[in-house]
Amino acid sequence: NEYIMKELSCRTSFLPATDHSKTIPSIVVSGMAEGDLDIMVDRTDDHYKEGWVLDVSKVERDTKRKVEKCGGLGYIDMKIALYGIPDSGKLRLWLPFEGPSHDHHEHGQSADRNAKHWFDDLIICEANEKRDAEACKLDQDMDIVVGGVPIPSIHPVEGAGEYLKRTTCVNVGVPKDAVVTTLGNVRTTEGRPLSAEDKKKFGGDDGSLGLVVDIAAKSKVTRSHGACCLSHIVWEQH
Repeated sequence: NEYIMKELSCRTSFLPATDHSKTIPSIVVSGMAEGDLDIMVDRTDDHYKEGWVLDVSKVERDTKRKVEKCGGLGYIDMKIALYGIPDSGKLRLWLPFEGPSHDHHEHGQSADRNAKHWFDDLIICEANEKRDAEACKLDQDMDIVVGGVPIPSIHPVEGAGEYLKRTTCVNVGVPKDAVVTTLGNVRTTEGRPLSAEDKKKFGGDDGSLGLVVDIAAKSKVTRSHGACCLSHIVWEQH
C-alpha cells in the first residue's frame, strides 16, 4: 500500500514571516483597507470603515513600544492579523490550489469545477492572545461563504485550537456544492475583474484554480469589545 499525505497551505502575517509573498494580503481579492500603514500606528475607527485592517491588539502594540525603548530585547515576533467589524464590509479571499497536478478527469468536466475534487478542508484561526469575553467569536459571529455556498455552522477546533479556554481556530469546511474559480474569472465584491497587477500577487495565470471565500462580521460585533480577527488561513488539498 502507498500512503500519500494531503497538501496543506497556510497564510499568516505573524512576524517573523519567512515568505513575505505568502502573507494574508497575498490571498485578498477585495475588502481590505490601505495596507501600507506602519503597524505601530494606532488604527482609528475610520480605518476600520475602509475595510478589514492589518492590525495588532493594544497589548501587543504597547508591549512592542516598551521593548523598543530597551533596544528590542530580541523581541522579533508580532501577532499581525486582519481585523474587521460590520462597518468593514465583506472581505473576499481567493485560495489558490497548491496541491499535486490533476491528470485524471474521470469525474467529467462539470465535476472538475466541484471544490471537493480539489480542496478537502478550510481552517481559520485568530491571534492567540487574551481577549474580552464579548469579542468576536469565529464560530458564532461571522458570515462565511465558501465557493458560493453559505456555511450554516462553523465548528470549533478543540485542544490545539484553543488558548486560555477560548476557541482560536475553527473548521469552516468545504461544502459539497462549492465550486472552484479560475483566477481569470475572479471578481471583487463590487463585480470588478482583477487587473494584471492585481493578479501578480496570487502567483498564477488566468487558468489557475482557486477557492473564493467571503467573510463578514455579524452586526453584534463591535471594535470596543473586540473585532473579528483572522490570523491564519489554512486549507487542505489533494
